[in-house]
Amino acid sequence: MPTPDFDFIGRSKRFGSRYFVNNIDGSHAMLSREQYRNLIQKNLDKKLFSELESKGVIVTDKNIQKTVDKFRMRRSLVFQGPSLHIVIPTLRCNQVCVYCHAASRKMDAKNCDMDEETLKRTVDFIFKTSSTHITIEFQGGEPLVRFDLVKKFYEYATEKNKKYKKDLKFALVTNLTLMDDEKLKYLRKNLIAICTSLDGPKYVHDKNRMMIGGGGSYDKVAKWIKKINKDYKKGHAKLNALVTITKHSLKYPKEIIDEYRSLGLHVIFLRWVDPFGFAGPVWDKISYSAEEFLEFWKKGVDYVYELEEKFFERSSLILLRKMLGKYDPAFLDIANPCGAGIGQLAYMHDGSIYSCDEGRMYGGEFFKLGDVNQSYKKVMTSPKM
Repeated sequence: MPTPDFDFIGRSKRFGSRYFVNNIDGSHAMLSREQYRNLIQKNLDKKLFSELESKGVIVTDKNIQKTVDKFRMRRSLVFQGPSLHIVIPTLRCNQVCVYCHAASRKMDAKNCDMDEETLKRTVDFIFKTSSTHITIEFQGGEPLVRFDLVKKFYEYATEKNKKYKKDLKFALVTNLTLMDDEKLKYLRKNLIAICTSLDGPKYVHDKNRMMIGGGGSYDKVAKWIKKINKDYKKGHAKLNALVTITKHSLKYPKEIIDEYRSLGLHVIFLRWVDPFGFAGPVWDKISYSAEEFLEFWKKGVDYVYELEEKFFERSSLILLRKMLGKYDPAFLDIANPCGAGIGQLAYMHDGSIYSCDEGRMYGGEFFKLGDVNQSYKKVMTSPKM
């Protein structure tokens, strides 16, 4: 009996003598070499045909609507409106990191801080999004340089949300070197999530992330990570940290992971360095080939999954969810279509609106969509968008 008509709309990867296959909606299966050959040749026996049809790996008249519904669900974020809003209260910073993507300004720089009128207009613009979920993330520069603006932004947005009733969350990306007990108390009280940068042990971190005037930042960062995560047991939000891998870091995959573990962190995101901001002029000194990074990444991921404890590498989880999950993880860097403007917007200190955080780091006008003095419709329907 001939095989009923079907389509395989997916991809495959060989692992030894077996083949992993997955459909565009996340449906997947592991096949023997013979089963895979029969799939490609559209010559499936009744049992395997029924199994792959029920899983959604192959598409038939019987399951096509289910496939469409699952695919629509995985792409639903494309239509919800921007939910992540990156806000830059100031471009000033007290550090001079070798790869500073934001091209931060010195502490005495002028015209680098958001004024209160722009702050209010930025909040007003954010609340025009059609998304029912809003995360406002403060970046910089170093946002703790103008913590007064962070507080005003939080308070104005929280008050405004009494009318809009969005699912509103806040996050702060900080180098932690300007943290103090008073600031931390405010962040905890208002459930503002904290994220910092930790590039590994002191001899790695301080090579990448230096203070203006000399010296590294590791000691202060480690101190505050320990303090914040110690209080996590009392019900406060746990701090997250990000690592940026430079050429200097490539020799230390296990050491970087062990540093995170020793400070009580349970997730690490082995991130590549980008050629934005200050990284551009020193790119030949801090960058590496894709092959070099992947070798480092594989060593790190293998080590993480050898650990007999609850510790995760985030990029591998994102990729697995993207291949196997019911919902796309919506990590904008590898989203298709790209999440710029669709899932994220970035707001500079002067009210300029960019397609995303990377867009504003790229600089210039290319990714600039408009400013907060324009209507939401004009920005979001502009030719550039």
